[in-house]
Amino acid sequence: MATVTENDLKELKDLITAQSGQIANIQTQITDLRISMGKVEATLQAQQPYIQKIPDLAEKVGELTKWRQIGYGLITGVFGAVFALIGLLLMSLTKIYPFHP
Repeated sequence: MATVTENDLKELKDLITAQSGQIANIQTQITDLRISMGKVEATLQAQQPYIQKIPDLAEKVGELTKWRQIGYGLITGVFGAVFALIGLLLMSLTKIYPFHP
C-alpha cells in the first residue's frame, strides 16, 4: 500500500475547497435564474388578461370588415344614384333644349 504524504493531503484539501467554491458559484447562479424566472412568470401573469382578449378583438375586427364592406356598398350606391340623377337631368335638358348641329 502506498503511503499518504502531507503533500497529497494538502492537494486533496485544496481540490475540495476549489470544488466547494464552484458549487457555491453554481448555487448562486441557480438562485439568480430562479429570480429571473419568477420575474418572467409575474410578467406573464400580468399580461394574461390581455392575451385572453385577443379572440374578442379578432371577432371585432371581423365585424369591422363586414361594416367596411357595407360602407363600400353604400358609397357605391350613393355614387350610382348621383350619376343616374345627373344622367336623367342631362336627358331632360336635351329634350327641353335639343342639340342642333
